[in-house]
Amino acid sequence: MNARDYGYVLISGLGALWYTPGALATEPAADAAVTTPFRSPVTIPSAPSEDEARADSSPVDATGAFSSDPLRTLAESLSASPSLGDATRQILLAEARRGDYLPAISWALGQSYWGLAQLLIQNNPKPTPDWAKLSLALHRYDGPEMARLLQHPERLPARDRLQAQMDLGRYGQARKDALAAMETDPDDWRLRREYLQAVRKSASYVDLAGIWQSFNGLSQYGPRLRGRLALGDAWGIELDADALREATSQAAGLQRLPGWSERAALGLYWQAPDWEIQTLVGSYEGMRNHLTLDLKARWQMSAGRELSGTVEYHGRSQQSPALAVAGMASGIRLQLTQQVGAWTAGLGAGWRQYRGQDGVDLGSDLFAEASLLWRHGLGPWELEAGPFVDYHDLQRRGQVQGVVAQTLIPSARTINSVLPGSYGDVGLRLQWGQWERAIDSNWTPYLALSVYDNTRFGMQYQLDAGVSTPVFGPDRLRIGFSQGQGGNGLAINERIFKMAYRVYF
Repeated sequence: MNARDYGYVLISGLGALWYTPGALATEPAADAAVTTPFRSPVTIPSAPSEDEARADSSPVDATGAFSSDPLRTLAESLSASPSLGDATRQILLAEARRGDYLPAISWALGQSYWGLAQLLIQNNPKPTPDWAKLSLALHRYDGPEMARLLQHPERLPARDRLQAQMDLGRYGQARKDALAAMETDPDDWRLRREYLQAVRKSASYVDLAGIWQSFNGLSQYGPRLRGRLALGDAWGIELDADALREATSQAAGLQRLPGWSERAALGLYWQAPDWEIQTLVGSYEGMRNHLTLDLKARWQMSAGRELSGTVEYHGRSQQSPALAVAGMASGIRLQLTQQVGAWTAGLGAGWRQYRGQDGVDLGSDLFAEASLLWRHGLGPWELEAGPFVDYHDLQRRGQVQGVVAQTLIPSARTINSVLPGSYGDVGLRLQWGQWERAIDSNWTPYLALSVYDNTRFGMQYQLDAGVSTPVFGPDRLRIGFSQGQGGNGLAINERIFKMAYRVYF
């Protein structure tokens, strides 16, 4: 199968996914020193389970003539519940007929019969407790109702109250409430999980990493510093800087290395429960000094659907040793991710331009990607596996000129040493655990293996492995290793080692 055949396969697959509910993609790990497009899935809120879907489509949510009669609807729902005993049915109906709807409301909420719960609450002849109203409001993402109920927090259970604070974007208050609740019940692991989630969204942090990477005779190593200073629940300041020492062997075909390349950027972030925007502006200095810009945006469209995008201007490029030393990349990428039950599907597309650091145009890449991953619990961590396909239409300039040509030895001054031709990949991906789990109380392994057929070089692989663990408190120590071809269309054998420590405050 040649590159054009892969293009036909990908276009057909994209068309099928576009018209199929649940089609979506994945995003590279934020810490990857050499990013491999479409290899690392994002994590998004779970879509409704089969039981929830059954509950929402049950007779209690029907629009028939009986749906406005709470007692008749309750009777129909009780009779349709196979796991309920006759005695329990009789007790719930008897209490409801006497005007006490609370037992039936509790049962409906526990069974995820949301339509029945709403009908019973609306027609309850007695005051309905706030905890029942909040449970329904959380399911419906009813922000005004959650805000109204939170005016009297003492009436609400701790975990539901914390979830409501998080859904409203009140991360700092959720963090305080979680700490207070854990003083009463320090062994409640769900409360601790809510607290850690609130810390992740509201706390400031400093992340210091060390990176060593080698591919085709070029080695780069050095520190990377990232940080976030929260100035409120909704926004704050971000920092991202690195400095890489460069060394080469004869296999790289390089000469006249700058020795060091540095990148430093400062910016702002804005966040809400359903969206997040990050922007960084700074400088990138290697053979030349340039302005650099990074813009990232994420929109949670629904419980299982997410749209994200990135814009990069004058960023690092690891497409080849010559570009890593004397080149830079600019581009845009869009990604749509859909989760349905245990399946996560994805579509992605983008455009990237490659230039030398003197501004000389070298070529561009128009690409599209698709994946389908199945998720299943394996121990305390999730296992994800499934196929992926991508196609890259690279347009290259005929000759290598400028600083990129000066960096290459005379015998290697061809465009084939800088950018490949068009190529496609079809393969399978397996992932277990997460490389960068922002904060958690337990250690977390990470293993990702991609095996794929590349149209230019045949069978290829990419292996990533590591571990993440807390050390002293709200912090993470991460150690990782990568090896493989990198998925960039060149005969590159890359090896990456990285260690990072992040502390929250």
